[in-house]
Amino acid sequence: MALYDDPDVAAQAVRKLHARGVSDVRLTSPAPYPVVEETSHPLGVRQLGWLALGGGLLGLCTAIGLVSYGSLAEPLVVSGKPVLAWPAFSVIMFELTMLGAGLTNFLAVIFFSALARRGVGKKARQVAAEGHIALLVPLAKRSPSEVAEIRRLLSDAFEVSP
Repeated sequence: MALYDDPDVAAQAVRKLHARGVSDVRLTSPAPYPVVEETSHPLGVRQLGWLALGGGLLGLCTAIGLVSYGSLAEPLVVSGKPVLAWPAFSVIMFELTMLGAGLTNFLAVIFFSALARRGVGKKARQVAAEGHIALLVPLAKRSPSEVAEIRRLLSDAFEVSP
């Protein structure tokens, strides 16, 4: 674990590690600095859009089913309009589409945040709470020469833990 106060210096260290082929870098940060995006994410933020789209489509299908079932269960003809008057249902379909997308996105953010937190130790979270950036590189399955190279690349940190 290497500790940094400056996010730009931490970003340079991440770029150096990525250039050397070290891709399993984790980072804890007290703020959403751009360097956070340069580290690997457990499942990726790009999937949030697809999950929101799926939730929106599920909400739309639910709305179509609800208004269709409700109108056909009690078929009332109002002013000569058909029983299934889709323009009148568009507001309900829009609202349930947005509700489905928003709720799915909210739950996915909570899930991905909890999942990302599991990969970071308690000491690293405590360091981030103190206002420092902690850069975590697992060294267990690396050769001694790789460990020495990684420590050299992280030498600009104000503290490097074993």
